[in-house]
Amino acid sequence: MSTENPNDIVKQTLIDSTLNGAELDINTKYVVRTIQVPTKMKIPLYRNGAIISEKELADLGLTLKSYTRLEVETKEYAELYERDAMGDGALQLRVRQYKGLLDQLSLPYDATQDLVMTAIQNAPIDDATKATLALTMKTVYDAITTNLEYLGSEMPHMDTYEKLSKLIKYLPKEESDSESV
Repeated sequence: MSTENPNDIVKQTLIDSTLNGAELDINTKYVVRTIQVPTKMKIPLYRNGAIISEKELADLGLTLKSYTRLEVETKEYAELYERDAMGDGALQLRVRQYKGLLDQLSLPYDATQDLVMTAIQNAPIDDATKATLALTMKTVYDAITTNLEYLGSEMPHMDTYEKLSKLIKYLPKEESDSESV
């Protein structure tokens, strides 16, 4: 009587599907294959000075997002005032002071220095008060320039000149402003 089981595994081979199912000896040391090796590459996003197509961007896992001027400015000035608040909050204070002085003269927030000086000259106040007002406005204006420089502006004088109306426009609401609403 035989104790051999016909279902016992007695031999193993390797089946190579790339060679139409050919059998290889189990002791085969290696096979030769062509494999794709992932390689990090710098892929240019611009061609002839223009960004590549949205389809090409999508193939790279990128999408194009657009922002309005309002969105950009809102974020930019919010971040500026946030950095200011982490310090002493002097920029916000000075911009509020300058805004108050413009309001006192009934001037728009984008008023030029010439317009400010003309408004002071024509104000129905005595000369000493005019001089004090002009000096106060100059002092506050210069303080805004200093605050912008402190907050990292590379051209604080130009930034004050060009951005003062937007600094006023994007001033954060005061606590008393939000409580009364």
